[in-house]
Amino acid sequence: MPIVPSFREGRLTGPRGPQTAFLQEFLSVWGFRAVLAGFRLGVLDALRQEPADSAALAGRLGLDPRGTGFLLDALDVLGYVEAGPGGRYRATGRAAALVDMVGMGLPYFEKIVFTDWQTLEDRLRGESGLPFEVDEPRTPRWLAKEWRLFQDGMVALANLNLDEVLRRVAVAKGDQHLLDIGGGHGLYSIEFCKRHPRLTATVFEIPSMERIARSTIAEHGLAERISFRAGDFFTDDLGSASIILLFNVIHSKSEAQNVKLIERAASATEPGGQVVLLDQFRDRRLGGVGRAFGSFMALSMFNALGQQTYHLDQVAGWFRAAGLTRVRTVPLRSAPGNGLVLGRRR
Repeated sequence: MPIVPSFREGRLTGPRGPQTAFLQEFLSVWGFRAVLAGFRLGVLDALRQEPADSAALAGRLGLDPRGTGFLLDALDVLGYVEAGPGGRYRATGRAAALVDMVGMGLPYFEKIVFTDWQTLEDRLRGESGLPFEVDEPRTPRWLAKEWRLFQDGMVALANLNLDEVLRRVAVAKGDQHLLDIGGGHGLYSIEFCKRHPRLTATVFEIPSMERIARSTIAEHGLAERISFRAGDFFTDDLGSASIILLFNVIHSKSEAQNVKLIERAASATEPGGQVVLLDQFRDRRLGGVGRAFGSFMALSMFNALGQQTYHLDQVAGWFRAAGLTRVRTVPLRSAPGNGLVLGRRR
């Protein structure tokens, strides 16, 4: 959000003085809510198609003209629209990227901030329990009811880092099969198979994800190369694969569960193959925005599931303890707060 203190504001309170700092935190929440309104009401999409002033845009979308003007001004401050001659606004490149990359996930992100976190103080005081045990291996049934909303959020996050992940993960000539543990929507398997025509893949997920995953795979014309397998990856046989993905799984599991899961993944990896883990981490080396994302994610996972995010070196240690070699960590630049941990089986 491009709200930067002016020189005068910086002189009066300092760039991170208590007044300015508090207002920036407050404005960041207001800003997110304004972007949600611009997305939901069709404002950002409409201005991508044709610039308009507030009155004309309000008429097109059935909105209050005066309030639309205030919303446009707020979105201008945030950098999602910009005013031109005659008070006509147009969408910026930032708005186009938002709608295309993360638009479908905005309702999920809104739910986290404005609904789920209403219980945060109760959870921190220990007054609000969870309807399951923290080390319970299966996905809680209550989460399955919101699986579509959750997966839309996961697709949005995947869109941020997908190209870089595909560049960072080397696929050898002899690699033939990819196992995507907790693969959800199947998007990573789809893109790996598109880029490497010799690959086949299996998305291993809970049964309630089958319809969504199969539909997504079919939409991309890869039903013959990508299969779906329903099961419990803590207890069911994983089979074997040249490449095993553990993407966006460990932040929803306890340390004991993650150690066990990585051990199982390592055992299922063919000799010379690799395990690739993608998650959010609260590491200083990921930069200010990255560390903030990993830290807030930890608080969010504690609130929702009693879980957390971890540190890159900690997860790398789990890889080595599972017998994996040539272990390395890779911070992702395209999605601050995200990183890869990679290791190979001898």
